[in-house]
Amino acid sequence: MLIIEFLAVFGLMVYGSKLGGPAGLIAFGGGTTALLVFGLRQKPGDLPVAAMEVILIVTFAAGAMEASGGTGYLLELATRILRRHPSRITFLAPLLTLVLCALAGTGNIFFPFIPVIYETARANGIRPERPLAASVVASQMAVVASPVSASVLTVVALTTPVGGSLGGYLLITVPAILIGVVAVAAVCVRKGEDLPDDPVLRDRPEPAESWPAPGPDNGDRSGPRSGARAKASVWIFLAGVTAIVVLGIFDGLLPAFPDGSRLTSTDALLIVEFAVAALILAVGRPAGGSVMNSSTLRGGLTATLVLVAVSWPYTTLINAHLSGINRTIDAMLTTWVGLFVLLIAVAGAIIASQTAIANIFLPLGIAAGLSAPVIAACYMGVTTNTCLPFNGAAQMAIQVDKTGSTGNGRHLVDNSFMVPALTGFVVTAAVAFAMTAIT
Repeated sequence: MLIIEFLAVFGLMVYGSKLGGPAGLIAFGGGTTALLVFGLRQKPGDLPVAAMEVILIVTFAAGAMEASGGTGYLLELATRILRRHPSRITFLAPLLTLVLCALAGTGNIFFPFIPVIYETARANGIRPERPLAASVVASQMAVVASPVSASVLTVVALTTPVGGSLGGYLLITVPAILIGVVAVAAVCVRKGEDLPDDPVLRDRPEPAESWPAPGPDNGDRSGPRSGARAKASVWIFLAGVTAIVVLGIFDGLLPAFPDGSRLTSTDALLIVEFAVAALILAVGRPAGGSVMNSSTLRGGLTATLVLVAVSWPYTTLINAHLSGINRTIDAMLTTWVGLFVLLIAVAGAIIASQTAIANIFLPLGIAAGLSAPVIAACYMGVTTNTCLPFNGAAQMAIQVDKTGSTGNGRHLVDNSFMVPALTGFVVTAAVAFAMTAIT
């Protein structure tokens, strides 16, 4: 019965997504909860309130940085580096994307960088699919190694009762993600033919010889330089990230209260991010209303709604069938913990929200007795979420690439991102499990 209900809920979400994109996914995903509660009399599951708070407040602080010009300054720096070393774009672009998205805690910051990657690759005769595919995969991998992302804080909050901490999580995942992104770039560097020899070109009727000769760029096209306020907003935001990491690693620095309790790392993050937003507004002086209208904050609102819509029906299902699920998970983990990783990986490929996956699956691993480091390694399964080109970054890369080298594929599974994403998953998970043995 659980499998039928699970597939029915998933089918409605897919239908809603095709019908209305993110809005359809939110409406039909959340709407299935009504069917489970009123139709099947199942008690509604808990809402992921802590994760919702983290998404909204972190994206509010990042939105303040964007409105102050800080996001533009970060992209300006990345663009200069990329255009000065165009021959290394397939390695540099995903690594720069990794840094940008990990610092911001969201993949949304990557969107303005996509045209830069495409233009630089095309101008130097490099197949755009190579850096674009690698960077799209890296943008999502970065989120699961970011100290300020909702998904990471959700994992830490869930695993705290079994000894989990932000520092312990990052110690396992940061090396794993970094090595995974390098592996993704290595796979992409030989992907397809170079532009002058590529038969799929659609928008260049002139002969291949007319393509600009590859060579370093002097950086003149980087655009106007950012001002002091924009740079200051970046430093304030980075100081906030540093404070969160330090407090996560050295939890003894968290304030203790007279009743014997201590500030939690999640509450510390929320308080720090509010302070960061206030300082950025005081120093950056963005135009009135620009923070609330920033693309980062709007993306955070969408992500929050998707999280609720996707996780609520599944937590309702899990609570209704908890005893049977626990028996199945216990038997599966007794046989091979790798099956749990594969379960998360399959979910990662079909469920849009990494935070929702954490809320749906990780409590099962905790109930089965997995340690916090092993759960962190298992969570690397969510790096498969770019295997299918359903996310916004993948579709934007496909649309931006006018050569046609980046695409959905004839049979969907042969899309430009499948092999890089699977490579990233295998390497990242392997390194993460290796790190659990030495930490």
